[in-house]
Amino acid sequence: QEPSSSQVPCQTSYPAMSPSLAPLLDLMEMPKPRWKAPAAWLPHVLLVHAVVAGCFVPLSPAVVWVNPFAALSVALGSTYRIQVAPPLGLAIDAGSAVLLKISPLLAALSTAMGAWGLADVLAPLRGPGREDAVSVMATVCRGPLLWLLSGLLHGTGAAWAATRASSAERRFAAVLGAEAVGAAQRERPVLPLTARLHPLLFPYKAFEIQQVDVPGGATVDMWPLQPGGGDAARPIFFFVHGGAWRGGNSRMNPSCLLLHRLSMRGWQVCAVNCRKRRWPQHIEDCGAALRFVLGRAPAEQDGEPPRVVLGGASAGGHLAALLASQPEFASALRGAVLLYPALDPADDMQQFLPWPFGPSTIRWFFQLVVLRGNRDFWDEAKPLAKITPAFPPCLAVHGELDGLAPVVVSRTFFAGLAAARSCPRDFLVEVPGAKHSFEVGGGPMNRVVLDGIVAWLRPIEEQILDLARIRAERGASIAFTVAHEGFGLGLCLASVAADMSP
Repeated sequence: QEPSSSQVPCQTSYPAMSPSLAPLLDLMEMPKPRWKAPAAWLPHVLLVHAVVAGCFVPLSPAVVWVNPFAALSVALGSTYRIQVAPPLGLAIDAGSAVLLKISPLLAALSTAMGAWGLADVLAPLRGPGREDAVSVMATVCRGPLLWLLSGLLHGTGAAWAATRASSAERRFAAVLGAEAVGAAQRERPVLPLTARLHPLLFPYKAFEIQQVDVPGGATVDMWPLQPGGGDAARPIFFFVHGGAWRGGNSRMNPSCLLLHRLSMRGWQVCAVNCRKRRWPQHIEDCGAALRFVLGRAPAEQDGEPPRVVLGGASAGGHLAALLASQPEFASALRGAVLLYPALDPADDMQQFLPWPFGPSTIRWFFQLVVLRGNRDFWDEAKPLAKITPAFPPCLAVHGELDGLAPVVVSRTFFAGLAAARSCPRDFLVEVPGAKHSFEVGGGPMNRVVLDGIVAWLRPIEEQILDLARIRAERGASIAFTVAHEGFGLGLCLASVAADMSP
């Protein structure tokens, strides 16, 4: 990806940070933090305004100068194209991704409400009550006009969303090649019915995924191997889920579509669940799980260790980057795929919203909740300070409007990789208009991102896998999957409910 104008060299002083980080940050000109931009606060102001108006309705409708439901719809419509201040995108980013999927319906409903209200309120102007024109127009401004504005916001959001997937596809094609991306598009597997509705409804038990205990406390989900590969070694995709270092699990994250797709292509897919009570349990469990997986996997014909690609999303991207920097795994690692990674929990780049007095919100959270106040572990938890020439080739996919993990941090990370070593397979793809956890919205954007990741991984899998044989022998299982889905949505929902049960 071509560097932007904000990536020119500069010299800046960054106090109170790891000494190894200062040269890296000097490579970048830090942009103004998002929380200093007034536009970043517009969704929050509108949401608070709608909530306050709604609270006054039961108390005294006469003092409410705006329709709270219309104001709420306007607030939701304003979240689509505005990057909020990190880390306030925790709920807004995921919520706007879901709302964007139904934005055409919201636009139609809002416009209909506005037109109906406008016709009803303006009716007195056509009769003898012209002396009430001022009060009528005031009523128009606080009700129907807001509904029409809401319809405009949702409508323009829907039109904009329709162009994002094609823009993202062009970006992947520009860095990976149109032929590679096109081949990945033609090889898309059949998705389960519930997964088409929403990624979080993926029916894990229908795929007979085994959960294996790892000595030390971690568990690993082992996806089944697809037929066609024989007894030969398979490339391993080792994935770490997100969840702010405190929550989430391997079966409750939107990245399941990526794991499913790689499993269908013949990869040995492994997803780790680590303990999350206190650092360094997170990274220790991930390392133990990776050793466990490598110990079970057969070596390649030439005696080389199995080929491993690390993956991680959000907080999992942070852990995957730390794993990739460990010399112990350097001989086995062939790449790293990071989805909107949270690479700066210490906020050394000063991009997160600060408390009025004290550290920034993300540094305060990580130190208090993850490190449990132990500052001695800070240097071990900074991927920006762990970049070495041995770091494997890396692909990062990051939304341009990420309101939780700023994309500028990923730009700095790749600047550090470029300074440490020269690797033609390092790519940072900034997804246009995407926010944090953009997969939860589903739709064509997910398919485009998965196509890009598969295209990037193809040179690794082609060295080991007989892709044509796997696709041929998978045909029967695909036909069975399609037939099985004919039994109806109820069976799939029952499978999902069983996955979520204790």
